[in-house]
Amino acid sequence: MRKTLLFILTTCIFISCHHDRLDVDVSNVKVPELTINRLEQDVFNIDTDDINGATKKLEVKYGTFYKAYYTGILNNGGIHDTDYAAKLKRFISDKDMRNAYKDCQSVYPDVNYLKDEFTKTFKYYKHYFPNKNIPKVVTMMSGFNYPVAPLDSTLGIGLEMYLGSNSIYYKMLAFPKYKSMFMNKENIMPDVIRQWTLNTFPYNMNKSDFLSQMIYMGKILYLTDALIPDFADTLKIQYSKKQMQYCTQNEFNIWSYFISQKKLYTTDQAEIMKFTADGPFTSALSKDAPPRIAYWVGQRIV
Repeated sequence: MRKTLLFILTTCIFISCHHDRLDVDVSNVKVPELTINRLEQDVFNIDTDDINGATKKLEVKYGTFYKAYYTGILNNGGIHDTDYAAKLKRFISDKDMRNAYKDCQSVYPDVNYLKDEFTKTFKYYKHYFPNKNIPKVVTMMSGFNYPVAPLDSTLGIGLEMYLGSNSIYYKMLAFPKYKSMFMNKENIMPDVIRQWTLNTFPYNMNKSDFLSQMIYMGKILYLTDALIPDFADTLKIQYSKKQMQYCTQNEFNIWSYFISQKKLYTTDQAEIMKFTADGPFTSALSKDAPPRIAYWVGQRIV
């Protein structure tokens, strides 16, 4: 058992020394000119005297994403319901939503920096997956429901979920600290790419044991690393520097625990959730151990 553990750790260390395999030149990769449409601006500036006519224009501009946005993201029913216009008016006239919208426009008066980041990311994506289609990118107001919504070949970004860790809205809505600490501008790209890859490459393994799930998320994190290599590792896995430091300093101990407690091949989902669920920490290990620690281990395996 100890020899197996040492072999795994030695392999991880060896692989980590060859991280430059992701250092690829994409300067000559061609991708379509990117336009980021601002759905939140179109919705909050809609002509309330002709909502049905304005909705038709939104459907032309955003395709099926607008219907998915209203029905699934805002969870307001259908766009052809008799009370559609009244519900949409209620949403855009709500005092808190309008104030949040104003804050979104203040923090994100333009999204040119996102255009540059996505263009670079899509070049990496085309390098690795030349036959895959490039999604559209849309900013939106999700009603504090979704930070990222990859739907209908579109990546929707809920800007109100990235107003800064100390936003008054997160306190009003009682978002836990372990969530709000990552609700800022620098987390947009890592969050979007992570959710996009999860949606594009869903779990398709026949096994549901702990190790298989670790390896799947390890692949997702490795792909995230490949698509946004210039971003800090802490952002890509959504850890603080202190949490990341705990992982690197306790890698051997984490593996020792998984193996000694015979966790690797368990199919007990309640047990697996102890190491894959979000939260302030992984209580089964330590209050200093970050949440989702199994995913970090999975990335090390990959």
